[in-house]
Amino acid sequence: MDIHSKIIVCTTLDADGKVVRKDSFENSFDRLQEYLSQFHEGDRFVMESTGFYEPLYDFIESHGFSVKLANPLKIKLIAESRMKNDDIDSDVLAKLLKNDWIPESYVPPSDIREMRRIVRTRIQLKRDLTRMKNRIHFELLRMHVDYEVNPFTWKGRVFLRNLNNNRILSYLAVMESLEAEIRKVDSLLERYTSIPGVINLQTIPGIGLFSALVIYSEIGDIQRFSDSGKLISYAGMVPSVRQSSDIIHHGRITYQGSRYLRWIMVEALHSHMINDPGSTITSFYKHLAKKKGKSKAIIAASNKLLKAIYWILKDHRPYYSKNNAQ
Repeated sequence: MDIHSKIIVCTTLDADGKVVRKDSFENSFDRLQEYLSQFHEGDRFVMESTGFYEPLYDFIESHGFSVKLANPLKIKLIAESRMKNDDIDSDVLAKLLKNDWIPESYVPPSDIREMRRIVRTRIQLKRDLTRMKNRIHFELLRMHVDYEVNPFTWKGRVFLRNLNNNRILSYLAVMESLEAEIRKVDSLLERYTSIPGVINLQTIPGIGLFSALVIYSEIGDIQRFSDSGKLISYAGMVPSVRQSSDIIHHGRITYQGSRYLRWIMVEALHSHMINDPGSTITSFYKHLAKKKGKSKAIIAASNKLLKAIYWILKDHRPYYSKNNAQ
């Protein structure tokens, strides 16, 4: 299945690997339901891991079919090396599936997928809320309004409304609407607070409930990582490697993998260093920052924190002490 925002293109192979039909239809559940009606239990589907895959993956899986999610970076390399074709369409996907050559992307269980969606929704709402607050700050600056109180406390909001500025009133209305939605999302997240892994993550100084939920939902099954290095690679926090002849060059981090896990690890590191200034991780950051600069030290110390998280989840234990957080 080749999924686009408006259409889905499908290629169906028989048991011998011959193309028996090709379909192209609107990307909608009604049309997908019609398409699925011709298949039987045991039939397999494959799609690339794109921004549109999740609802369709869930829908096909809920009908009892096996669905594989192809890693878009790896599948291009495999198609080029084995089929001499780097144009990944539904034909190529179907043939790779027939030969069991699909490099799969990890798909967490449905309960973790749902948790991940709720967590990511809250992240987006908070970012939108921050944008509204920044617009209010800019408008106050533009109007040369001096203010000593926090404009977003109850007293500060009274102050903002008394300014009678249409822009500020609009931003404030949107901001309060976003806050109401965040409270709704927070109530949905309460069902996950008793998960042992989430509880153990909160024993790390600086990691609160929401950070623990982000980390837990983005990692999923910790057993799929054979060592902490694999987890760090999944977070996209390892340096890129480029080789020329016998010389190996290390560049910036790859930025591949979960951008949410990468983001929360940097946030968690800053919080950890404030809450535990004497920890091994904090000392490591301070030492490296003097030698390599803050940017490199942040990444390296975040990796060190992620290693601690790996063993906490792997061993089902709380955070012990700074000497064990390595």
